[in-house]
Amino acid sequence: MTLPRAAVPQATARWYEHPDDVPADSRRAPHPSRTRAWASAWSTLTTERILDHHHLHLTDPSGDDETVSFFLTDADGSPYWTSQEVDVGIPPVWRGRVLYAGSPHAEYGGAGTATAAMAAATTRAGLDLAARLGASALVYPGLDQAQADRLITATRTAGRGTVLDLATDVAWTRTLGPSIDQWWQGMPSRQRRDIRRRWRRGTEAGLVLDPLTTGRGILDTVPAFAPLAAGTADRHGTALYGPDMFEQLVAVPGTVLLAARHGGQLVGGIYGWLYDGCLYLWASGLDYDHPHAPLVYTWLMCESARWALDQGAILIDAGRANHLAKARLGYRPRILRTVVHLIGHQPATEHALRRLSKRLGDQAAPHLPPAARW
Repeated sequence: MTLPRAAVPQATARWYEHPDDVPADSRRAPHPSRTRAWASAWSTLTTERILDHHHLHLTDPSGDDETVSFFLTDADGSPYWTSQEVDVGIPPVWRGRVLYAGSPHAEYGGAGTATAAMAAATTRAGLDLAARLGASALVYPGLDQAQADRLITATRTAGRGTVLDLATDVAWTRTLGPSIDQWWQGMPSRQRRDIRRRWRRGTEAGLVLDPLTTGRGILDTVPAFAPLAAGTADRHGTALYGPDMFEQLVAVPGTVLLAARHGGQLVGGIYGWLYDGCLYLWASGLDYDHPHAPLVYTWLMCESARWALDQGAILIDAGRANHLAKARLGYRPRILRTVVHLIGHQPATEHALRRLSKRLGDQAAPHLPPAARW
């Protein structure tokens, strides 16, 4: 006699129109970009042209809760995604609206993938929402390999459309160690002397770190910082940041603007978060017209580490891109993946996505370990 197969426990899911209406998650968000405050702020932005947003609250069979925020944009509505296309010199990939789980601007995604049951529920609900909103693709950026694997398995089990697992980014992180001396020692020996010299020259030239950790202090400085951040991104061919991002994201726990000043003038800065023992460096801006501009970036990166140590941080995350500079500073690469569900038959888009991933990998390859899987 054949016994019936036991039913596989499933996660339950419920939609909400605004993140502030969603019940609290049972787990603390692992990154600033996974917090409720980030989702609330991102729902109001205009730099990333958000057409609609919906928020899925999941309850795993184990009882854990987690929320996934979905944002609908036009084909060219995400400046960060566009920046990747521009960086490798390919035409726009998308042929219609795109539904993102999170945002490409957020270094880390992965909400709704903690377990196989959650990934299955996220996949079903996300694909249904994409169809309802007329999206051409459902995109999960900023994943580690395990998160990507769970989403891929869930989609193949559901048997719905084409799904791609693509490497698209590199995050750069390193431990801080107990002292600044160990920070210096963590750099490649052939680079260490030059970096310390540039940091020392910046200090001797009068650069001063002004760490802004209050909402008022940050908001008062955004009008001066936002043009520097936009100008830095423009040098790479993309209008990546708008002042609305820095204004709205100030509500995220641990927000800090590490401002570099010379004679009281803002000459550079890094916007990020001190969150759960890690300093996240998210957006940098430099005044390239200032006489000390060649020193400011390296000086700021070193001063950021000194400040993080003073705050008791144990890890520093320098964000993505600018591979060479971060490798010189001793950061270690971590490949991030993007899972893409194409809605309907789109062979040209599939080809373009694979080409985008390959070219991004070619850019990153000189800075990755030889055995790294792209």
